[in-house]
Amino acid sequence: MSEILNQKITIVAATKLELKPLFDHFQPKSAEFTGLYVASEQLHFLITGMGMMNTAAHLSLYSQQYDRDFYIDAGICGAFNRNLQIGEVVQIISETYGDFGVENDEEFQDFFDLGFIDTKEDAFQYGLCEPVLSAFHTKINLPKATSITVNKVHGNDKTIKIIQEKYNADTENMEGLAFYYVLKLINKPGIEIRSISNYVERRNKENWNIKDAVANLNNTILKLL
Repeated sequence: MSEILNQKITIVAATKLELKPLFDHFQPKSAEFTGLYVASEQLHFLITGMGMMNTAAHLSLYSQQYDRDFYIDAGICGAFNRNLQIGEVVQIISETYGDFGVENDEEFQDFFDLGFIDTKEDAFQYGLCEPVLSAFHTKINLPKATSITVNKVHGNDKTIKIIQEKYNADTENMEGLAFYYVLKLINKPGIEIRSISNYVERRNKENWNIKDAVANLNNTILKLL
């Protein structure tokens, strides 16, 4: 392993499925802390469960008990941007809420629009939650993408159009904002890496390729390590 594993690294994911090749490679052992698997003192895996609440809660509690140098959030995602290819691995450079607000007939207004969230509070800049940067970020040569984090995966043509026009995001996932938000609060550097498993469209699992997305994601992270 190269210089990154001279640091204490934690790889965070919603499910073990998304990290199965890395689990097979490193054979981490289950620890007492819920969702924690330890490959070595330098490399931890934290499986939080799906969604923002699980990610925020488990990562917050974990970070209080374990002092780590760098975090990697890894997972699959859907793409709005059709220039991204199924199976492609991207670095998510910013996150914001994708469905946190109110419907006003056919218009969606988020809580930034309504003035309930200060876009200049510590963790947000104009609605985009970005990572705490470190020297390691300059070593990563992956395509850059923006993302929204959602509680409901979009599968309706009308709402997809509304969300695309409002946020102009490249991708959507269910955990990334919570990951970056917690890292902002604890002032730790990290990076979110996602592999495209499907396009955001009317739900059609025949067009999904989770197998290759997971394989490419894990190969990329292994190369980074």
